[in-house]
Amino acid sequence: MRVRTAILGLLTVCVLTGTAAAQGFSRTYSLGTGSVVVSNNQANSSWITVAVMIQYAGPSSGTAEVRRVSQGMNVVLGWCTFTNVTSVVWVPDSYYSFSYGDALVIGSSVTNGVVQVTRRGD
Repeated sequence: MRVRTAILGLLTVCVLTGTAAAQGFSRTYSLGTGSVVVSNNQANSSWITVAVMIQYAGPSSGTAEVRRVSQGMNVVLGWCTFTNVTSVVWVPDSYYSFSYGDALVIGSSVTNGVVQVTRRGD
């Protein structure tokens, strides 16, 4: 079976599998509630998002989004509608720094999967 991937933003395979993944640290979260929030709770610390990957248990159809919440402002960084895919990948098109109190919010209408967030220090 061929695996198809919906892509949020611009992505090159070399960036995702090589440079970006090697420079960051990753953590995997359950998508059981349909939303994952990664907050920066450390004073005097900041990080940037290198990539977000949502992996579904099987072929799925729905919507996914990546948002940034900072100082009460909620900004959509990426959004897509997908059909019959097993994964969705988002690579930022710009440099988004997350300082103390900021949050990265990943949402999906499909909840049978996991989210992997790759970040690196700012």
